[in-house]
Order: sequence, then C-alpha cells, then structure tokens
Amino acid sequence: MSYMHAYLDDFGKITVTVSRKFYNGKSDSFYITANKGYMSDLVITMIEEYLDEVKYHLSCPLTLQAATAYMVHDNHGLAVPLSKRMIVRTKKFNETYEYDGDDLGASYHRWHTDFALWAPTAAAVTLRVRNDNKVRAYNMERGDKGVWRVSVIGDLKHATYTYLVDRNGVIAESLDPYALSSSGNGRESAVIDLSEIEKIEDYPLAKRISGVDAVIYEANVRDMTSHPNTGTKAHGTFAALAEEGTTFRDMPTGLDYLASLGVTHVQLMPVMDYATVDEFHVNKNYNWGYDPAQYLTLEGSYSSDPDDPYARMKEMRKMVCMMHKKGMRVNLDVVFNHMYSDEGSPFDSSMPYYFFRYNASGHSSNGSFCGNDFSSEQPMARRYIVHCIKKLMEIYHVDGFRFDLMGILDVETMNQIVATARQINPDVMIYGEGWDLPTMLEPEKKANILNQGKMPGVGHFNDYFRDVLKGRTSDDQKYDRGYCTGDLAQAFGALSGLVANVLKEPYFWRFTEPDQSINGPETHDNGTVWDKMHFSNANEDRATRQKRQKMLIACTLVAQGVPFIHAGMEFCGTKNDNFNSFNAGDAINQMDWVRAEINEEIIDFTRKCIAMRRRCEGFRLKSAKEIGEKVRLYVDDSIVFYNISHEQGDMKQLKVIINPTFNTKHYSFEEDWRIIMDEEGRSHEMTGRQFTVPQLSVYVLVHEEHKKTETQERQGK
Repeated sequence: MSYMHAYLDDFGKITVTVSRKFYNGKSDSFYITANKGYMSDLVITMIEEYLDEVKYHLSCPLTLQAATAYMVHDNHGLAVPLSKRMIVRTKKFNETYEYDGDDLGASYHRWHTDFALWAPTAAAVTLRVRNDNKVRAYNMERGDKGVWRVSVIGDLKHATYTYLVDRNGVIAESLDPYALSSSGNGRESAVIDLSEIEKIEDYPLAKRISGVDAVIYEANVRDMTSHPNTGTKAHGTFAALAEEGTTFRDMPTGLDYLASLGVTHVQLMPVMDYATVDEFHVNKNYNWGYDPAQYLTLEGSYSSDPDDPYARMKEMRKMVCMMHKKGMRVNLDVVFNHMYSDEGSPFDSSMPYYFFRYNASGHSSNGSFCGNDFSSEQPMARRYIVHCIKKLMEIYHVDGFRFDLMGILDVETMNQIVATARQINPDVMIYGEGWDLPTMLEPEKKANILNQGKMPGVGHFNDYFRDVLKGRTSDDQKYDRGYCTGDLAQAFGALSGLVANVLKEPYFWRFTEPDQSINGPETHDNGTVWDKMHFSNANEDRATRQKRQKMLIACTLVAQGVPFIHAGMEFCGTKNDNFNSFNAGDAINQMDWVRAEINEEIIDFTRKCIAMRRRCEGFRLKSAKEIGEKVRLYVDDSIVFYNISHEQGDMKQLKVIINPTFNTKHYSFEEDWRIIMDEEGRSHEMTGRQFTVPQLSVYVLVHEEHKKTETQERQGK
C-alpha cells in the first residue's frame, strides 16, 4: 500500500494526496526528480484536508516532459512515481499529441510488419512477438505525436503480439487497441493479412434504401441457432447463422427463417470481443456481450476455432455475405460507451486517464453505470471510434450500427461517424439509445434524444412510441398498460407515435425527421411483450393476448419512422418472465422453434404486415414536411383513424383503423375502399363503403382508382 500518490494534472500543476496513516497526512515540502540527476523543488499552493487524507496542490516546472519518468518526494522520505493524469485531458496536451495518421496497429506486409502504438505518456514501449513457437522482444522508438514504432522483418502472417508499456512507474502488458483479431480469450493481439478475408465473395445489394424503408430485426448470433431443433451443423456461431436450408418440421430456421420474414436489416447484438464468456468452454457461460473487452476484434465464442485469429473474421464475413445474398442488410450493435473494465483494458494499459471520462478530481464518470464511461470527446478517442466504424464496414461489409447507451457519447463524434460511414455506404444506418444519462459531459454535447436536432441522420429508440402503445416497460412498471394492451386513455397519445413524433401541437413533438424514430414495442432489454402481458393483462385469456400481440406488430409496421422487431416477438416469445436475461443462458434466450411452430399463424401475420409496408410507400414517408401534408389523424370513441393521402400507382389513400376495444365497430364511408390488411393480415379483392372492424384488431384500407366496387361487380360492369 502506498501512503502517497502524485498526479500531473495540468501544465505546471501537480496534485499529491497523503494518507492520514502517514504522519497524519502532514508534509511540509515536496520535490521532483528524474534520471540524469534532474531535480526541482515543488511549491505548495493550496492544502485541502479530508477525513482520510490530505490533498496538496503544487506548482511545478512547465517543462516537464510527457514521456519522462518522474518521482515525487516529500520531506519524510516518501517517493512515488508521478502519474500523468488530468494533463492528458487538457487542450494543450491534445493539440500537442493528437495524431491524424491511419497507420496505428500492425500493418502486415509479406516481408515485414510495421507496428505503431499511440502512447505519449509512456517512458518506454517493448513489442513482444510470438511467431513459429518463438517469442522475441523489440524495443520501440518514440516518434512524432507520441507514436511508438518498430518494423519487424519476416513473414508475421500468423504471429501474435502484445506491448509492454512503461507508464506512470508501472510496466503494463497491453493488447493493441487497433488489433483486428486476437488469440482465444484475448490473450494476445494478432497480425492479420487482410487479403485472406477479402477472398470471401460478397453479394452486394444494389438497390438504394432509405432509413424509413428499413424493417429492422434484432437477433443474437448465439440465440438464433443454439436450439438443438435449429438443424444447423454447428450451433450458436457465425458459421451456423450462414447455413442455408435448415428447417424444423418444414419451417425454415436460422438464416432462412430471417430471410422468410421479409425484413430488410438484421441487427446483431454485440459480436465484438466481450469479457464474460470463456471462448474455449462456451457452454459454461452465457452473456449478451454488452461488456466489451476489444472493439475491433470479434468475439471468439462465435468462431469455430477461438485460437485461430482468422477463423472468426472469415466466418463473420461469410455470415454477412450470406445475409446479403438473401437480400438482408446487417447492422451491428456496438458498445462504445463503456468497457467491461477500464483497468487492464488496452486503453488504460497503454494510455492511462485519456480514454475514459473523469471529473476534475480524477474520479470516474459513471453515467453508463459500469464505472468507466468512454471519453468520446477526447480527440484520439473520437478518432478511434470513427476508425473502428470505418474498418468494420470495410472488412465485413456491414450496413449500419446501433449504439448502446449512445447518450454517453458526444454529438460531434456521432456526426463524424455519419459523415465517414456515408462515404463508404450512402445508405448506412446509424442509430442508438439516446437516453439522457448522468455522464460527466456538458448537456449540450451529449448524443442523446434531447439533442436530436444537432445530429441529422442519427436515429433514436423511441420510448414514447413503446410506452404509449405497449405500456411502460421496466420491471417495476410491468403492470402498466398502453393503448394496444388496454389503456384506451392513451388513444390520443398513440397518434403522436404513429407519425414518428415529428408533428408539433397538438401532438407530442420529439424528432425533426421520421428516420430518427426507431419504433419497437420490445428489445432485448426488459421483458418481452408476451411476458409483460402476463402481468398487465393477467385477467385475459391467451387468445385475447394473441390479438393484442398482433395489434402491436401491426401498429409498428404501419407507423411512420423505422419499425423495429425483436427476435421472437413475431411468435409471442417468452423469457419465462425474466426481465433481465443478459446472462440467463440458452434455455431462456434461444429462439424456441417449437413455440414458433405453435404460433406460426402470428409469424405469418408478421410477414404479411412487413410485405404490406414494403409495398405501400405511404407508410414510409421521407420527411416531417411530407407527413404534415399527407397524414390526418383523429380519435373517435377510443378508435384511432390514421389517414395517408399518398399517390402510388393506383393507390390514392391509405386508411388505418385501430380498434383496441372489446366492441366490433361498423363504419360507412362516402368513397370506395378495399381491405389490404384485416385481423389475419389478409388482403381482399372486393371494394366497398361499409366495413366491420372486429374487436382488438388493426385494419388497413386503400382507396384506389380503376377498381370495381361490390355493386359494379354484382351488375357485371
């Protein structure tokens, strides 16, 4: 245990804390030393006394060097390393050391590999390479902007490596934050020859698609094929989710099941390396993966061989390419807001205090509730995140990103991500959880839903849509009902959700444009809709709750904005009332194909709703201006009427009628309409002016030209 700690917190400023256990924390003077006989007295400028320690503010020479190892001494003979702390977060430090090159990490060439690590506060860095069962060490040289470099001769195509970083008086072994892969359980970073990955053929999707044209389906790589009835050769892996032709009792499973739904985008829960699953014994642990260990390296438990750094990369790319072959795009759920632990991470090991957010006293920000908010506003942290997005798109050809706890990140970072990603793919989807979280960042800089107007093209999960239509979702609110689950008082509120919250008074306005509203009744978090209804609708029988489930699915797919479906919602998926199943295991989380077969009628209903949305442009209006001009909404006796005047071929208008009551409703209209979605999702051929809308159902009607009415049909006209 050290009784004293010393921190360089600014140019010319050192902070020292002395424990009350050592001379009651009293020190009269301090001085600083370094190699080659350097010594300088430090001047006490302020003293703060606390119950367990005394804090000293000291002035020091402005000429202290970032890469020099210093010791701070007090008059009682204590001596401790000087840690470069808050100085690395100053404007001057960033102006001095921000590096704009694109060569960090290991750059493989046939006859040599170049290594580069950004570590301005390191006193020395040693590269340790494992190749051909031999381990060799190479001293790295410090260059411009604090980048340490070395070039190693030879073919390192299958080599692994780590860095030994001498910083703040401690030598830390570090993975390479820029590494593209690693050995099993993240023991060592891997040198990668990208030409090996690029050999895998893709099936590019040529047709352009806008955000509101998307239908997102959230899935987990492991869950999609971990059930033994999936019929895949492997289970719970990238390779398993790339298999074609798998079935359960003639029902498609895995990849083919996803394709059968008609969704445009599959959002994969975290596939980057996370800390809580043993990659060599995958059945010993289960986790969703929101505890990242590496941001550019894929999770090895999804690989056929965790210890082969190329296997996970090839299999991931093959899986993405197969989804493209089936006409689906792939979005990745990325977790840049925190890590499993800052201590021992590649960032803390190579560059302490830089990549995580702190207050002025050096205490960690905890807006993510994981104790280590990622400091995206730091220039090199921002560059790192943008670099990761670019690399993931270039290597794996993914089509978009969902940002976990996006409100921890900053506005400028998200805007740079959009700009960079669109240069690669103009149709890229960027969206996330824009919750307003208590991270240590100025409110106007947070990438949250309150600042949506500063981030055009960035989508946010719309909790208003979710809560008004389904009912509030957390465990302590599971008895609350929404409009589709029985709270008819929410009828007017439902109107705002149906137009992506882009219309102002008298509606609830939230978003500038509809592609910013991600509309989903459920996600992986909290309970499923079906499990919630175990509590909120416990007095209703199964058939009644199935009707409500279908209503929520239908409302999601007719609403303006971007529809979002969580895996299993289309067959009344259950987690056995587990409202936080992040580590609950396969039995709770996996796709239950037996249950899917039982509820195949609702799956078919979902397919029909998706197909109808993709046919009808009126449900995919591109701007708030267009929605304001073309949509008319009203409530009549708790029934919602949602009319869209949009010409598309013979289609002139769409009319949605939502009846969440237990009464059958009868309506007569002055014009001829045709049902294109009834309570079973069916489309009708005949037109008419009188319609009966059953209880607990959503009907969609279309007004068309050149269609015969029922009267004309009877008269033979």
